[in-house]
Amino acid sequence: MNPELILTVRAQHLNSHKGEVCFPGGKRDAIDHCLQTTALREAHEEIGLMPEQVKVQMTLSQVVSKHGLQVTPWVGVIPAQVELVPNPAEIARIFRVPIRYFLECPAPITHRFERNGQEWLVPAWRYEGELIWGLTAHVINELLTVGFNKPSAFPVRPERRLAEKDA
Repeated sequence: MNPELILTVRAQHLNSHKGEVCFPGGKRDAIDHCLQTTALREAHEEIGLMPEQVKVQMTLSQVVSKHGLQVTPWVGVIPAQVELVPNPAEIARIFRVPIRYFLECPAPITHRFERNGQEWLVPAWRYEGELIWGLTAHVINELLTVGFNKPSAFPVRPERRLAEKDA
């Protein structure tokens, strides 16, 4: 078995996170009876993944995005032969990264960006020309730590983590 992560590149015409690498996902709708339903619905809308094709394994820690949105990452397993199709309204492309790449690759690089007039340095990975950084990189780091016993590649974002009482 050679597990892979499914990542997407967001469409350039979107208002937020355009051209950035992320996992499939999005905001909870009123029709979603729980966050797992949201995750499965969004994966279907963005990449054509049918909810019944996903064997949900676990959630990772809830985090708050740079825009103040609470994010609950879900981990699932799908059959290797599943065809995924990007929804051009949201996704420019889909790509897969073997988890082995993150387990065996050298330490993450440092990505420099500016936000609100301040410069930030954050850990990131490059894979096939794509920059994997920010919340997506932190979710991957936690998955590697929790699911594969790899020592953390970089510090947890305590300023973005929800307190236990807030979760």
